[in-house]
Amino acid sequence: MQRGIEAAGISTITLSAIPDLTAAVSVPRLAAIEHPLGYLLGQPGDREGQTAVLRATLQTLAGMTGPGSVVHLPFEWPASARKCCAV
Repeated sequence: MQRGIEAAGISTITLSAIPDLTAAVSVPRLAAIEHPLGYLLGQPGDREGQTAVLRATLQTLAGMTGPGSVVHLPFEWPASARKCCAV
């Protein structure tokens, strides 16, 4: 689907907690994040944190010059949340 959207002239980005695997399928642009699978945007109920991840992902997309780009976002899963969701 991303390739079709890109072919229409619209840039896309994938947010992934497993960037090596995601990059292996040749996504156009990749934002890597150190969050557990299923919690890419952040902890449940953490509206501010989720919004920050989404904004950073979109800002990253705006700054990428072309397909094949990979950026690691500066977010870490908090130690206090490790009980609920394994990293």
